[in-house]
Amino acid sequence: MIRFENISVSYDQQPILIDVNAHIKPGEFISLVGESGVGKTTLLKLIYFDVFPNAGIVSVAEYNSETIKKKDIPKIRRKIGVVFQDFKLIEDRNVYDNVAFALQVTGAKRNEIGKRVLRVLADVGLSHKRDSMPEELSGGEQQRVVFARALVNEPIVLLADEPTGNLDPTTALDILQLLKLINSRGTAVILATHNYDIVRKAGGRIIQIKDGKVSEIESI
Repeated sequence: MIRFENISVSYDQQPILIDVNAHIKPGEFISLVGESGVGKTTLLKLIYFDVFPNAGIVSVAEYNSETIKKKDIPKIRRKIGVVFQDFKLIEDRNVYDNVAFALQVTGAKRNEIGKRVLRVLADVGLSHKRDSMPEELSGGEQQRVVFARALVNEPIVLLADEPTGNLDPTTALDILQLLKLINSRGTAVILATHNYDIVRKAGGRIIQIKDGKVSEIESI
């Protein structure tokens, strides 16, 4: 489903990723670990074609970084859910409308939007908060809205970039359980984090980035 073949990425001639090879299969749970600044976010950006490699090929589903056309990038991004550490909710829209927005921009029909939004809000445990504004929610609840928005397009993979970084330990574990639930329903999950306590509880494969190199490790 996702394949990195001899990938190298540099910023301002500074190597970030060096000759990376990795393969992620449908439905896998991957913990992507490494200290801040080692290239975890860059690796995720390669997957949704926000960054392109200086060398090598990234393949995601039927697209790859060498041949993808600019007009096709929005198409593949609809198959990829992305969750950032900073929630990026629309402050003047309630929970329902924040999630619905992800479908509205794709031209989905109103009745389909309603069904899918209500379903994902139930999945993340926020049906009762559908009319709440972002400032009325706790940090964990805001993060769940972000997950609902990322899932409403029924992605093949969910990329979670330090999703627990600003949360207390209990709420962080709640978010991990949500990620595992999402994964159990067939969506691949790539969790980028430097929180090794979370990784120990996550299960699945662990991929480490260190000194620009990517390797699979047995445990943290």
